[in-house]
Amino acid sequence: MIPIDKKLQIQTIWDNYIEVNKTVLDTKGKELIKIDDSRRSAIIELQKFINNFQEDSINIYEFKTNIDSFNKRNNLWGFTATKGQMFFNQLVKNSEVNIGQLTDLLKNCINQPINLEDTLSKITKLEKYCTEIYSKAKDKRKVPNPGSVSYFLSYFWQIQNAEKWPILYTSLINAYTELEIWEETNSQVKAYQYFFNLNEEIKNILSDYTGVKKTNWDAEHAFWNFKGNPNKPNESVPKKETKPVIEIEVEKEKTITVNASFELLDYLIPKVAKLIELGQDTEKSSSLKGSAYEKLVAEIFKQLDFEVEILGQGSGRNPDAILRHREENTAFIVDAKAYSNGYSLGIDDRAIKEYINHYCPRLQKEGYKKIGFIIVSNSFKSNFDSFMNEITWNTDIKRFILLTSEALLYLLAYKTKDRIQSSTIIETLVSLGNPIESKNIIQEFDDV
Repeated sequence: MIPIDKKLQIQTIWDNYIEVNKTVLDTKGKELIKIDDSRRSAIIELQKFINNFQEDSINIYEFKTNIDSFNKRNNLWGFTATKGQMFFNQLVKNSEVNIGQLTDLLKNCINQPINLEDTLSKITKLEKYCTEIYSKAKDKRKVPNPGSVSYFLSYFWQIQNAEKWPILYTSLINAYTELEIWEETNSQVKAYQYFFNLNEEIKNILSDYTGVKKTNWDAEHAFWNFKGNPNKPNESVPKKETKPVIEIEVEKEKTITVNASFELLDYLIPKVAKLIELGQDTEKSSSLKGSAYEKLVAEIFKQLDFEVEILGQGSGRNPDAILRHREENTAFIVDAKAYSNGYSLGIDDRAIKEYINHYCPRLQKEGYKKIGFIIVSNSFKSNFDSFMNEITWNTDIKRFILLTSEALLYLLAYKTKDRIQSSTIIETLVSLGNPIESKNIIQEFDDV
């Protein structure tokens, strides 16, 4: 199936993985130390959930909650993203009137298949079930997408037999596509069948090349290092060579917006979609531009379900907005910076401290225990680390956040598309490293 020039490229991908000492990074760039050992330990607990569900010790709602809770603490397979837990949530929510039918179907489908034929039969059943819901839905965003079936089921199969069943990750498809060894299919059944056989051939190529038998995880990690990890520069596929050693050229780092599984503008109203363009504008006066930019930032945070108090220009020495979310007991002081060439701290450090000293006591008096500071701009020029450390050490600000305009728009798009809860949005803002860019939001919420 795989021609010789592609085999050589696969060998090079493995060599590059070895060169980084088999280091595996998560989507935030943090090293997953001994990920395979962690997965083996996690499998013991996850298998208990599956067994309890199969034996009726827990119902489907408890099963879903157990899986969700465990993976949020141990995100070793990317199940917390759209094709995993989001799909599971939507599947259950849209089946409440016939939850018994779904329970029986899931018990059958997630149970480890006997062979590849049985695998395809299980995918067929769940894909058909989801397609019936999807085809009737007025809002496709609120129902389980049939395109998630293979990832969802193969995750549970791998928990039960990691040596046998590979998981169909979107990142693997992206890598195979770039290598020109992936064939588009019109169903999840055909996609997994093709993927399974391709994965077996890749493992054989790597086993023959190294003289050591390779596992599903070996192949997965190598290709993640090649194409999936968003925190390294993009790598282009080596050109065709007859030589056994092929070098992969490294391009300059780019913003990885192309990895989103949807068009950004499809999930934004035209008004807020102009945020980046407004930040880049060089013709408007700085005051007009700044005022318009601040209002759009405030509007976006409103759409993210924050209570927004707009201050901004004309209100004296104040930040641009105060965000409140009572249920999460969280507030943010927001400063929006419409700088076309990137924002640097400059003389604003004193103003920022004044905002904090004035508004933190007020917010604390209102009962908000978690208070953060957000600067929104198209891009950031200077290093804010020392200043942010000083603020979080010497004030009541718990988290200082640098958020790009594009990242804010993607956050709203995912909230609209996948009905992401406010608690998840806040958790994302406070947990990601600075600056938060669009690629960080994409990798946090998109298909893995």
